[in-house]
Amino acid sequence: MTIEIADRLIKLRKKNGYSQEEVADKLGLSRQAVSKWERAEASPDTDNLICLAKLYNISLDELLSTDQDIDTIVKEQVKKEEPKAEGIHIVDDEGNEVRVGKGGIYCKDHKGPEYHRKHIVEDKGMRIINIVEGCLFVLATVAYVILGAILGMWWNAWVVFFLPDILCSIARAIYRRNANKFNITFVAIFAFFFVCMIIPGTKANLWHPMWVVFLSIPVYHSIFGSINKIIGKEEDEDKDDDDDEDDDEKDN
Repeated sequence: MTIEIADRLIKLRKKNGYSQEEVADKLGLSRQAVSKWERAEASPDTDNLICLAKLYNISLDELLSTDQDIDTIVKEQVKKEEPKAEGIHIVDDEGNEVRVGKGGIYCKDHKGPEYHRKHIVEDKGMRIINIVEGCLFVLATVAYVILGAILGMWWNAWVVFFLPDILCSIARAIYRRNANKFNITFVAIFAFFFVCMIIPGTKANLWHPMWVVFLSIPVYHSIFGSINKIIGKEEDEDKDDDDDEDDDEKDN
C-alpha cells in the first residue's frame, strides 16, 4: 500500500470518528493490522478493502486512487519488504512508535520522521572489572581465613574485604576516566581501621586522631566533582555501571 492511500485511510477513519480499535472490531481484525495499513507497512486484502470502502461509504476507486507513478509505488513496496530488526514494536493510535531490538531503543514521534535512538551498550571492559572484583573477594575470603587460623586475627583481619572494591574502583576510575569512580569512602574506612586495629595496633590508641581521614571524603569529591563540571564530564548514575548513550538519528 502506498503512503498516499495509507494517509487517506487515516483521514477517513478520523473523519468518521473511529479509533483503530473500532475499525479493527468492525472488520474482525487486530488493532495492529489496522495500524500497519495506516503506516503503509501492510496492505488490506480484497475483502478488507471492500469492507473499508463500505465502512467509510465510498467507492473502491475513491479509496484506492493515487497520483503516484508506477516507479514510486514499486520503490515503496521494495522498501517495505526490506527485513526489519527483530524485537518489540509498539504503535499507539496517534502513530507514535517504540521499537526495542538488538540495536537499541527507537522512539518515533508521529509528528515527524526523526527517531531518537538509545543504544544499549554491552560494556565488556566493565564486565571484566566486575569479574576480577568477584575473584578478589574470593581471595580476600581465603586470606581472612588464613590470617585468622594462623595468626589468630579473626577480630581484625576482616579489613581485607575492603581491598577488592578499592582496587577495582581504581580500575573503574581509570577505565571511565572519571576520578569520582574511585571509592574514596572505602579507602578512608580501610585506612581508619587498618591503622587503629593492625598497625601499630590497639595499644597506640589511635581511634581519636585517625578520624581525620574521613575528612578526605568531602574534600576529594569537592575537588574532582568541580573538575568534572569544568570539563563537562557527567558522572554516571546507572545502577549497574553500564553506559547508555543517547543519540538522535533520522530513519528514512
